Amino acid sequence: MNSLTEQQQSEICQLGRIGFSFREVAANFDFDLAEVARQFREEKGEVYQSWYRGYLSAQAEIRKTVLDAALNSSQPAILQMVKYFRQAEDDNLEALEF
Repeated sequence: MNSLTEQQQSEICQLGRIGFSFREVAANFDFDLAEVARQFREEKGEVYQSWYRGYLSAQAEIRKTVLDAALNSSQPAILQMVKYFRQAEDDNLEALEF
């Protein structure tokens, strides 16, 4: 797969923001499915990085909204934030393996 254009990077980022899968990204751009799957499996490569940037930005916006609700005493939002924190703590423990 050749280098992505800035427009492709932007479009793939947008697909990540709205939750498209690697299969849908590959189909949308007529990319080799096995190559896109490899990038997602290895968590590296231009397609994966563009998609992940969009995915993370959407997650950040969603979590900000949940945090705002939690700070306004929404019990479901508080519970969701606790889940986010626990997941982050578990994920960060993986750094000890490096």
